[in-house]
Amino acid sequence: MLSSMLTLLLVVHAGTICTTETVIQITGTQGQSTLLSPELPPGFNTRDVFWRHLSPTDHLVASFSRGSSDITYQSCFHGRVRLLHNFTLEIQALELKDTGVFTCQMVDTEGHMRLLHFHLTVYEVVAKPEVQVFMFRGSKDCSVFLSCNTTAGTNVTYSWMIKQRHDIPLNTTYPLFDDNRLLKFLLTDTDREVSFTCTVTNPVSQEQTTVMPWTSCSFQQGTDFGVYSSKIILYIAGSLVVMFISMMFCVYLCTRNSVKYNLRKRQRNVESAVQQEDETVLQWNEETAAQQNEWTIQHDAVTEVQHNQGTTLRQITETIV
Repeated sequence: MLSSMLTLLLVVHAGTICTTETVIQITGTQGQSTLLSPELPPGFNTRDVFWRHLSPTDHLVASFSRGSSDITYQSCFHGRVRLLHNFTLEIQALELKDTGVFTCQMVDTEGHMRLLHFHLTVYEVVAKPEVQVFMFRGSKDCSVFLSCNTTAGTNVTYSWMIKQRHDIPLNTTYPLFDDNRLLKFLLTDTDREVSFTCTVTNPVSQEQTTVMPWTSCSFQQGTDFGVYSSKIILYIAGSLVVMFISMMFCVYLCTRNSVKYNLRKRQRNVESAVQQEDETVLQWNEETAAQQNEWTIQHDAVTEVQHNQGTTLRQITETIV
């Protein structure tokens, strides 16, 4: 490893000629393997090879120097790469984050350098699309909206094919919306066998789904459209009545609960006021009893003083006499 890096530094420092090729585009599928193969010019005797991944940061992925290879570098590709005999880099178990630019730096025995660029793009395989049919019936025709969607895949494109009987393409125009996901078409009685095929595609996979919407648009023989519409109206009206009754019942329950809550709250307030009044009366009685007790003590003290003063006065009188 150290000798390989020193060799690379010496080659760069010596100012050897480096040729850069155009970027080679490589397409990979998530979960599968891909090969990045450098093309060697005639007479190029390879001595050193350095594979690097530049996105989003620069990592050394694999190297070959003086007859020995090394793929043990600590990068996001550790354990998923192999360096084949022709210096082709094999990447296994591809992930979407592997998308980016790779460089292959090659040095021959005479010190000439060759730099190759590879841009790898990893795609997720598309899933089989689901086509939903939305219709607006008329008396003699049917406006159909077809919605096509897939649940997996990167860089997916949508396309439609309309065919008549015997798989003959129908040469007609039709409006598309939402990046070709939604198609609008007017079906008549002559379009009983017309089929619509939605195809989802990306660079690594393709899936499609076919539907024949006339079976959803047609009416049974003898069925009157007005009667059918009346049934729909009655069904909608019944649903609205049930919904209204349910709402009124909910309002009744909410109102009753609110009244009960207000009564309980008012009762608690009354009980609290009564309890507070009782506590006030009890406190007033205790204060009144304390004052009366204090007045009794003061009266007894005054009486005793007056009695003592009368006794002292009699004693003085008797002494004088």
